[in-house]
Amino acid sequence: MKDSDTHTTHARPGSTIHKFLKPQPPRHEPTEQEAIDSFQEARAQSRDALMLDVRLSSGRIASFPYSSLLLADYLPDGSLLLDFGKYEVRAEGSNMLRVRELIVEHRARFIQEGVDIERGLKDSDAVHFEHIEITKVEEL
Repeated sequence: MKDSDTHTTHARPGSTIHKFLKPQPPRHEPTEQEAIDSFQEARAQSRDALMLDVRLSSGRIASFPYSSLLLADYLPDGSLLLDFGKYEVRAEGSNMLRVRELIVEHRARFIQEGVDIERGLKDSDAVHFEHIEITKVEEL
């Protein structure tokens, strides 16, 4: 066996192995805000939501479990009916078909009732909820 038969690999300074061998700078502990931001980002990237928040312009927020969603009915007139058994949520607005798809896939975190001035600031193809109403279904 000749010396030329053996291959010696020399690591170049920019190679992957140097990235692992190079001492890492000490990591700093995240601030409280960084931890919250990190959690929100991870939560937003997770696939499924457990509940759907319905945010009204009055400040009221009602949360409904996706497990009780019986029907998501999109009507071409610009309304969306969500049947949660004991409660119905009726939302009226524009460009809501994408939101309906997210709700059916349990991926929407919330729907939010907008205000008139907000509508003027959005693109024409943006989702906008003009009115959301929550009603309790009377038992027969």
